Amino acid sequence: MRRLLLPLVTIGLGALVFKLAATPSAQDDGTVGDAVSAVGPGVLVLDLQDHATEADIAALEARLGGVDLEWSSAVSEDEGLVRATVDDLGALVSLAGRDPLVELAEAEVTLTALEHPNDPLWEKQWNLRQIGVHRGWRVGAGAGVTVAVIDTGVSAVEDLEGATILSGRSFVPGVSSAEDDHGHGTHVAGTIAQVTNNGVGVAGVAPGVTILPLKTLSARGSGSSDHIAAAIDEAVDQGAHVINLSLGGGYSEIIHKAVIAARDEGVLVFAAAGNDGRRSVSFPGALPEALGVGAVGPDDVRSFYSNFGPGVDLAAPGGNTKLGEEAGVLQDTLDGNGGHAYRFFQGTSMATPHAAGAAAVLLGMGLSPEETTATILGTSVDLGAKGFDEEYGHGRLSLDAAVTRVLTRSNALSFAVAGLMALVLARGARSPWGSALGVGLVAGAVSGGLFFLPMLPAPPSFAVTLLSRELLLWPSVLDVRYAHNPLWASAIFPALLAFTFGPTRAFGGLAAGLCVGFGASLLQLAASGASLSLLGGVLSGAWLWTNGVLCLLTAMAVLGLQRSLRASA
Repeated sequence: MRRLLLPLVTIGLGALVFKLAATPSAQDDGTVGDAVSAVGPGVLVLDLQDHATEADIAALEARLGGVDLEWSSAVSEDEGLVRATVDDLGALVSLAGRDPLVELAEAEVTLTALEHPNDPLWEKQWNLRQIGVHRGWRVGAGAGVTVAVIDTGVSAVEDLEGATILSGRSFVPGVSSAEDDHGHGTHVAGTIAQVTNNGVGVAGVAPGVTILPLKTLSARGSGSSDHIAAAIDEAVDQGAHVINLSLGGGYSEIIHKAVIAARDEGVLVFAAAGNDGRRSVSFPGALPEALGVGAVGPDDVRSFYSNFGPGVDLAAPGGNTKLGEEAGVLQDTLDGNGGHAYRFFQGTSMATPHAAGAAAVLLGMGLSPEETTATILGTSVDLGAKGFDEEYGHGRLSLDAAVTRVLTRSNALSFAVAGLMALVLARGARSPWGSALGVGLVAGAVSGGLFFLPMLPAPPSFAVTLLSRELLLWPSVLDVRYAHNPLWASAIFPALLAFTFGPTRAFGGLAAGLCVGFGASLLQLAASGASLSLLGGVLSGAWLWTNGVLCLLTAMAVLGLQRSLRASA
């Protein structure tokens, strides 16, 4: 049992970190309370002695200078709770508190629901609830992923202050800045990355992403094909992982070539299907290398304006103001008068960033571009004719279902496989069952993460993001490509820990479990055919297989050393 203690304590401490990190701080939780001022007018609340009669209350009103006390509610007489609106709240709290009829006296305290997010206009964002964004926020919200918004530009309006927005560049002749001068691009960027849970405005799909604004559309909302193609090339050069094209028109071979080049570099391209309401998808959404996105309203029916037909791969919330103004997509954008406003827009332009943001979340979880595409399409909500159809493509986007599939299939499987491998190795080294189980749990947590954490109804936190993903992917919080660096995706880090802690009885089991878990992750990556940065496909495979096996051999050496330490004790 003593050998089992360390791994269990380690996992317990991780759970404690999660609990502490998930608990909102006092200044952020929305409560008002200590901040209430008892100076000037306000509402006086009194808890009277339970035996107080109407005559007693009348006498108290007189002693308090003629205040008009009333029951706090229709059922408060039993508890003696009364209230009054007064001009000098501070003085009356003090005076009433000394009265023998009064048990407690205080100024009215206003409390608010401890919900996430606390953005005041969240209730109007049917679109984010429709696709289920909460679980995506708990797995990192797209942290480490860069999304290029090729549009009218992006301006850091009120609710984008604090978002990570690069300086970008303009491709519009005569315009030097990537700032928005129309409003369309800022609205699109807000759907992707609006600052969330900041007590201001609205929320976004993937508030952890970095936005790269590339201005190709003028203040009139139009731009040329060569400028758009150049922006796609620039997005790839700047390291974007996702490109959002909320624009459309006729076929351009030069844009097609740029999209193909982007996809060849592993960049996902999402484009709007068009707003003509006819069976003809706009380009570049109709391109086979791009994912064309159509629009639905809050009723989950194709919006009247949304184009359909071959080229529609997916549907997402785009709004339908025929159902009312608030059936549009609400985001913070320019007001046309030098300021900003929260406005309801509708269009396939509004649907596309929902899909781009969802892709960013999945990429941030460590999925490859191909896995991301397959997961988004494979978990979409089937609408219209059964299976793929021309109105909705594969169905309506469901980020909640996509994240859940990754957690329950990929991450849980990695946890189980790594844990089983560690258990077999530990028993092969004749470790006691308790120690073997502890090594297996550590290996599982290293390889698959505590995959169940994002499925708990807790607010997102950095601790949840890290603890719920495999250790191999921790650097991806900074940039998803960092996790595929050969130096990190190797036996170097586990070997250092094994060399440092393997010879100790206290931490040897932890080191062995870490080596097995890391090795299992490397072998799984090798089996998937992943390519590491700076290495080609063949070299990447050889590197991953070799280092995965080295991690397992290191774990076996540590377990053997632990057996020797037990024998000599």
